Amino acid sequence: MELHFCSISALDRPLAGAAALTASVGLDGLEVTARPPHLDPDAPLDAIRVAGRAVRSAGVAVVAYGSYLGREGPRTPERARREVAVACALGAPRIRVWAEPEPGAEDEGFPGAVAMLRGACDAAAADGIDVVVERHVGSFADTPARVERLLAAVERPNFALNYQVLDFLPPAEAARQPDDARRLVPHARYFHLKNYRTPEPPGAALLPGGSLAAGAIDVRALLAAALGAGYRGPLTIEFLSFEPLPVEERLRRDAAFVRAALAELGA
Repeated sequence: MELHFCSISALDRPLAGAAALTASVGLDGLEVTARPPHLDPDAPLDAIRVAGRAVRSAGVAVVAYGSYLGREGPRTPERARREVAVACALGAPRIRVWAEPEPGAEDEGFPGAVAMLRGACDAAAADGIDVVVERHVGSFADTPARVERLLAAVERPNFALNYQVLDFLPPAEAARQPDDARRLVPHARYFHLKNYRTPEPPGAALLPGGSLAAGAIDVRALLAAALGAGYRGPLTIEFLSFEPLPVEERLRRDAAFVRAALAELGA
């Protein structure tokens, strides 16, 4: 299985530096995040093509374009087509999108979100690009039932889930995440790996910042559940721990943990 890194955890350096970091740890690719200094989604497409070449020059692939379509900026089919053009210019095989509600809109804007996502899928299909919607609390892609409703409404062959454990879970939910993965990863073509700190005080919501090996979620059990449910797609380390260590060391440790877990699981 391919193992990648999300550039959002290396915004302390330019995109070429994030790609070099990815290569130095022996990872396969980089998700390019629509955040400066890595990428301005409104930049000319020629500049975005240069950014994609800079990643590949470091010896890693562009695994995804991490857009904020559906969260920031217009939520329209026209904006969706522009963001797909960015993914194409980068040479990304998938674009990560959001499905946020719009307070005050009918059904909180669900029909508009579906129209936007269909527009993205239809624009992406010609270039063989998948549109993957990221899970977030309060979005149309949070609970399993809402994920399945959204997938059925968009109804495009190149639309799928970007699976990840939800943020801000109650601690009691941590042990249930392998079951969550078993249900949802059959809908996924992309998978973000991150972990959470042990809550303080006990009972508080889980917050990002744990290492993959020693956070509140049993990531090895999560991977075992995902593999058992048939997932064989990319795995991307998204957020790193908040340990007072260099980014390089935190990424190296997380990558080593995932590789060891996959080897133990026969993947």
